[in-house]
Amino acid sequence: MGTPDAAIESMVTNLVVEYSLSVPAERPIRPELSLRDEIGLDSFSLVSVMLRLGEELNLDLVEESTRRGIDLQTIATFGDLVRVARTFSQPAE
Repeated sequence: MGTPDAAIESMVTNLVVEYSLSVPAERPIRPELSLRDEIGLDSFSLVSVMLRLGEELNLDLVEESTRRGIDLQTIATFGDLVRVARTFSQPAE
């Protein structure tokens, strides 16, 4: 059984806020916001978020994304990041 959606979104929000240069004050963070342009995650920060996400979910994101056919480079919005985190929190089929 995976982690509940609300817990995943909260975890991702906390990680984004921790690494962001200009995180929006409003909560919840809107799914359509660009991680780079509107939230202020540069490439290094996004990699850091992904590494921490892997730690939080206790998995190797690179290995798991390859196994599940997920291209991590397509993550552009907060919603994308939450969807990927939800996918990784569920058992693989």
